[in-house]
Amino acid sequence: MTLLALLVGCSDDDSASDGAASRGGATTSATPAPSDPGTPSGSDEGAPSQDSAPAPGAPDAAVPGACRQVVLGIDAFNLGDYEETVRRFEEAVPLAREAVDDDPTTDAADLLEAVEYYAELAPEDYLGAAATSPDFARYKEITLGQCAAVGAGRPVQSEPPGQLA
Repeated sequence: MTLLALLVGCSDDDSASDGAASRGGATTSATPAPSDPGTPSGSDEGAPSQDSAPAPGAPDAAVPGACRQVVLGIDAFNLGDYEETVRRFEEAVPLAREAVDDDPTTDAADLLEAVEYYAELAPEDYLGAAATSPDFARYKEITLGQCAAVGAGRPVQSEPPGQLA
């Protein structure tokens, strides 16, 4: 089994109070499908490695709360709980907006745009969008690129539940 491990970074150290992380379900893993670009935690061939250090200006200081919710949303997606996925991204929106107000960088604005997209996506539309939407893929790159460090050390699936590798 190949597992993706996310780097250590912008977390709030309150994982015991946050849903998916405290339920223990976040460690579910499956054999990844490297050519499947449609999932928030999937890896794209030719994409930058998740093992690389966060880029300068990454929101480890700017949006830790938003990143925490993003990672919990990805965990929920990997578990097939799309309503929880939407709820986590909805919770990330005001946190990302606050980060933009505090530090109006392009990275912070991009993350806000991404979490707004995922928060507005209907739960029943997640699988279809993951498989076909260029916006879903673009925002996946943003959320993983900026928030991957939050979920450090936790293995994640590379395809949605029920999707064959």
